[in-house]
Parts: sequence; structure tokens; C-alpha cells
Amino acid sequence: MKKIIALITTVALLSMVVFNFIPGVVANAANTSESNLTYKDVRGGFYFVGYENVQLEKGKTYKYKVSYEANVDMTMTDTITGQSAKAGLFIPSSSGAELTNTAVTRTQGNVMDVANDDSKTFTHTFEFTANEDTKADIGVFLGAGSVLPTTPEASLIWKNVTVVNETPAEAPTAPVINAEDKTIKQNETFNPLNEVTATDKKDGDITSAIRVTKNTVDTTKSGEYDVDYKVTNSSKITTLKSIKVTVTKEAVTANTAPVINAKDQTIKVGDLFNSLKGVTATDKEDGDLTAKIKVTKDTVNNSKKGVYQVTYTVTDSGNLSATLTIKVTVTQDLTLIIEPIKLVESGTPSDPTTPKQTARNAETADVKASKIPKTGDNSMIWLVLAGLGLATVGITTYRKKANR
Repeated sequence: MKKIIALITTVALLSMVVFNFIPGVVANAANTSESNLTYKDVRGGFYFVGYENVQLEKGKTYKYKVSYEANVDMTMTDTITGQSAKAGLFIPSSSGAELTNTAVTRTQGNVMDVANDDSKTFTHTFEFTANEDTKADIGVFLGAGSVLPTTPEASLIWKNVTVVNETPAEAPTAPVINAEDKTIKQNETFNPLNEVTATDKKDGDITSAIRVTKNTVDTTKSGEYDVDYKVTNSSKITTLKSIKVTVTKEAVTANTAPVINAKDQTIKVGDLFNSLKGVTATDKEDGDLTAKIKVTKDTVNNSKKGVYQVTYTVTDSGNLSATLTIKVTVTQDLTLIIEPIKLVESGTPSDPTTPKQTARNAETADVKASKIPKTGDNSMIWLVLAGLGLATVGITTYRKKANR
């Protein structure tokens, strides 16, 4: 019967814990990733007080202070004793399983306390460094302990429970703009945001938040210019940075004149003549300039024998021009025409070293010239044929007489 009464008393006390738990003064957590301080029935009369699912960052050091007080009444009729408590770091949602030492490095492990007349107030400080990114429940699991048959009308098993995050709060840091001085060529395209980034310890990559507050760069003129940047993180801390952009003069190269490729030509009377056929032009800087060749002079008359001229001109992008003149000979039978040498008239001062020709000498020259048979005269041909015939008859007659 006494066991049944003790069991009923224990259940009643646990119910009182659920509805009448007084935590006392609890400090706000410094780590915003923590959940609110919780008080909950875990299982079988055990209650957890602390922070759940605290995000621990690799390499960061933490400090938590856990305090609790057992209600130990010294009167014989009002005594609750034997309460147990376990404080420290626990695996989330594990109902009290201790966080492994591989996840954190700490000065002390979890602690177990049992309340009695001489020991009822407990305070523990847990300092540790996270070895990896992980989560933990940080606080204390409280147990009811044993209960005397005489149940106090109004008493709490545990009171003044606090779990305080004493980790020094990190001061917000300014973001960092990554930008370097640049040198570009004249007339080169310039984007002030190209290869410029910004990072923040808390916010991470904040490149998209960069603003250009000044940009004096003029790529058409050589010189030194200023570009200013600014970026602001979520903590409202702004970073400014300036760089120098140097625009260098474009290298000036000597321009060379283009070259026209064309040769003298010979055609027959009546042949079609295309003055641009086979004619090309090249330039060291511009390459092929054939399409820009212009015919500035063309005297060719393909219906009449003679020697004519064709002149070509081409100009490159540097405004240098080239000119070339060729001869086009129009013949009857594709034989070259040699221009005749004109006799110098008497008294012509063009050749002062030539002696003057007398009228008598001129007449003698005319007579000699008249005796020379002209090329193409038919009478000369008949004379040759007649001579050959007479020679043949004479030879034949001589042979007959000799045979007799």
C-alpha cells in the first residue's frame, strides 16, 4: 500500500513540475542560430532545460554556464531529496546522449549531480571548441529523484534553472573589396566591374552589392584615371576602395604603300580588252586591295594598231597611294610594233652634234633609195623565177652534149 501511495505522490509531483516550473532569470542567447531556451518533459519524468540544435562552427570556441537549484526542505515532514541532474553537451533529440569528443574539444565532460541536504545548488561552465560543423543540445536534464510519503502541498523539485551563453560576441567585421590597379590600351573596352569582387565574413560573397561611385576613365585618351567602389554588408558596415586605371598610348606603326601587280600586254586588232583583268593590289597593313583599284587612264583602241597606256591607282586605309602604268600593244598578227626613228630635219637644234645635210646629199640619198627594190614588189619575184628557169634549161642542154 505504501508503494502505491509513493507512486501516486511521484506522479503528482511531476505534474506540478510541468505546470509550476519556475526557471528564474534566463539570459538571451548570443548565437542567433540557437533555438529559444526550452523546458520540456523528455521522458519518464526527466525534463530538459537549455538550447536545442545549436549550430557549432568548425574552429570556433564557445562558453556556456548552466545553473540549477534543488528544493531540499530541512523539515522532516517536507523533505524532497535525491533529485538527479545531468548537464553538458548532448546529441540533438537523443534524450541525454552525450556529444562525442570527436565533434568538440573541451575542458571538461558532462557532469552528473545528486541533490541532498548538503548540496543543492549547482553551477557548471562548459568551454569547448568545435572540431567540425555540427549541432548540439546544450543544457541540463533534470530528474525527480525519490519522494517521501508525505507530499508537500506546494514545493518544486528544481528551481532557478538557467543556461547562459557566455561566448564572447564577435564584433561585426567590414566587408572586403577585391580590386587592383589596371593598365589598358588606348581605345580598349573598359568595364569597371570586371574582375572586381566583394566578400564578407558573415554574409559570404556580396559581389552583387558592389556599387561604382566614381569612374573618370576615358579610353580615347592616354592618362591616369580613378575608379571608386563601395559595398555594404548586412551589419550596415560599408567598405570603400579606389583604384587607378592607366590608359597607354596606342603604338603607332609606320604605314607602307600598297603594291599594284600588272604587266605590259599585247593583243590583236579586234580582241576584247579588259583593263582590270589579271591586275591585283596588296598592302602590308590592309592585305588584299584588288577591289579598290581604279583605272585613272586608258588610251587603248583595240580597232587600230599601236602602243597604248593604262594607268592604275590604289589607296590604303592610311591614305597612302600607289600608281602603275603599263603598255598595251595592239598588232595585226601579234608581232611587236617598233616605233620608227624619225630623221632629224636640217637645222633642227634637237641634236647639235649632227652635221647639217646638204641639198645635194639629200638628192643622192633619194636616188639610191629609189633603186632599192621595195619589200613586197611582185616584179622582183618574176625575175627570180625566170632566172631559175633559164639556169635549168642551160644545165640540161650541157648534159646532153656531154653524153654524145
